[in-house]
Amino acid sequence: MKVKVGLALSGGAARGIAHIGALKALSEARIPIDIIAGASSGALIGALYASGLDIDKIEEKALALKWRELADFTLPKMGLISGKGIEEFVSEHTGVRNFKELKIPLAIVTTDLISEREVIFKEGPLARIVQASCSIPGVYTPVKYEGMLLVDGGVVNILPTDVLHRMGADFVIGVDVNTRATISPEPKNVFQVILQSWDVISRQGAERAKKDADLVIYPEVGDISKVDLKRARELLQAGYRATQEVIPQLKKEMKRKKGIIYRIKRKLIERRRDER
Repeated sequence: MKVKVGLALSGGAARGIAHIGALKALSEARIPIDIIAGASSGALIGALYASGLDIDKIEEKALALKWRELADFTLPKMGLISGKGIEEFVSEHTGVRNFKELKIPLAIVTTDLISEREVIFKEGPLARIVQASCSIPGVYTPVKYEGMLLVDGGVVNILPTDVLHRMGADFVIGVDVNTRATISPEPKNVFQVILQSWDVISRQGAERAKKDADLVIYPEVGDISKVDLKRARELLQAGYRATQEVIPQLKKEMKRKKGIIYRIKRKLIERRRDER
């Protein structure tokens, strides 16, 4: 019996490039990904991969990426950056307009400021939803969509492992690109304050998400900040190395999950949890 594998990709701005290295290692190990869920930069990388874009092409784009492609400054009414650059980037490089055109089912987490709740998208205009999930409050302008005011999905769910269970995943892998980051010194400006605040949110959110994951991969991103695209190659290597190290454990755990007794126990645990 085939194990349905779900992959959760955390937010982390530039650190999200480490997800590409993780995906490359999983691909080389022939571990199929059946469902993807992502928040913020995890949503962006997830969209590129789910569109069917070759992993080497995604890596090539990451190494050439400049902030000017993603950061178009605007009049500071609700954000310093409009975010349209992200929408255009996704449209151009995926060639996909709607979720239903994706090769792999994808869920993207956003936060609605009006209802103060998590909103998960599995359909609709892909590029616009990715833009919303990447819209860091105070930096990017929120996205207005169907009566909602959407911002970064990491506000409510930085590592959406729970979403994959609800989508029917039997085995959930998480990639957390923030927990192993070095704590920065005292912030010196407003951008550093915002980014350091996000590091706090990211660590706490990822810790909560661990309970819904069968295995979490932690790339050693060290002192690479959330805005440092110049160190993209290091981030790719960090994601690749961290994933390669857990491949034997991953294959062992996946094999164990094929057992019918394990599956029955898991279903009973999930049912009890839902009944609480």
